[in-house]
Amino acid sequence: MKCEHCSCNNIYSDPESEKAIMSSVVYCIHHREGCKWSDELRKLKGHLNTCKHDALPCTSKCGAQIPRVLMEDHLKYTCPQRKTRCEFCNKEFTGHGLENHIGSCGYEPVYCESKCGVKIHRRHLSQHKSGECSKRLIPCRYCAKEFVADTLAAHNSKCGRVPVVCPNRCDINLLAREELDTHLKEECTISVLPCTFKDAGCRFKGPRFSMESHLDENCRQHLNLMCNVVTKQQHQIASLKNALSRLSLNYSGTLIWKISDFSSKLAEAKNKEGMELVSPPFFTSQYGYKLQASLFPNGNGAGEDTHISVYIKILPGEYDALLRWPFAHSVSFTLFDQSACPEKSCNIVESFIPDPTWKNFQRPSKEPDSLGFGFPRFVSHEMLKKRHFLKDDVMFIRVKVDPSKIVAV
Repeated sequence: MKCEHCSCNNIYSDPESEKAIMSSVVYCIHHREGCKWSDELRKLKGHLNTCKHDALPCTSKCGAQIPRVLMEDHLKYTCPQRKTRCEFCNKEFTGHGLENHIGSCGYEPVYCESKCGVKIHRRHLSQHKSGECSKRLIPCRYCAKEFVADTLAAHNSKCGRVPVVCPNRCDINLLAREELDTHLKEECTISVLPCTFKDAGCRFKGPRFSMESHLDENCRQHLNLMCNVVTKQQHQIASLKNALSRLSLNYSGTLIWKISDFSSKLAEAKNKEGMELVSPPFFTSQYGYKLQASLFPNGNGAGEDTHISVYIKILPGEYDALLRWPFAHSVSFTLFDQSACPEKSCNIVESFIPDPTWKNFQRPSKEPDSLGFGFPRFVSHEMLKKRHFLKDDVMFIRVKVDPSKIVAV
């Protein structure tokens, strides 16, 4: 063996040592790559000449060092100098040329970039995108807005600028679809229109050009129709008002009467003799007695100047002919103590059972009793100040009719 560091041909001074070393068993230097060869060291060089894992220069002179075991695949698939053909256009290229060619071959099928779903040769792609693709943008020829090609037909079916013909075949040949309604309602001379007094009862229909003469010639008729409409509406309004008032009436037999600004009302009553406050009417039932409470802030009769007086009046009602007379239900008046603690409140209550012989409780005439019946000295002005009967200058009085307490007659 020749020494790598000097000109001597033998690095072993002892032939026996050389023989021992060269006879030692070794593994192929490509053992880790998968070569299973092992033998005497002297045979290693001969093995490497045939070892499939030993690298050799590419036979096509691409410059790569390729293991023998991979040489065939390299020459066939990866060598830049290999000869191969494009699978799409069938032209021959070197391996390096094919890599540059792939991705630009005009015969390679590719999907449209606009995602219309079509697969087409690359060389036809531009033509497809500009003139055939269902997802290309196309301007509407009427309104100039752009739409996807496969939605343009739907747009055209409702585009406001599409020209249409007047259905009445008037002098205007074409007009935009969005202008048709206005044209028919306001401009078309041939449109058949109902009279403007149609809702009042006029049955005339005719072309627009004849409408003016119709209105001029039938002024009196139209005026009579409108008068009839007004009369009918007045009756309806009156009926609705009556129905609404009936819905808002109190049929419970109990009235909670809220009297606000009592101090100013009392001051006014002191300067105005006989000043009386009256409550909203209420009923003992839907078809029962009609009643109304009244209050004198500065008193009346025996309570004048010192007390508040309360009374109840019987008013003429729609169903008086069906009711039992004289009026015989007990009546109570309650002045509420508005204390913050309900347990400590002390309401003032006065009640009476009607005397059937009194005129106040007979069936009322069209003009009811001017005063009614009640308590002239209901609550003194001094008592009003002692508890919480007035709170925020508001007083609450309950008037309750009890039908269970009736005097037998």
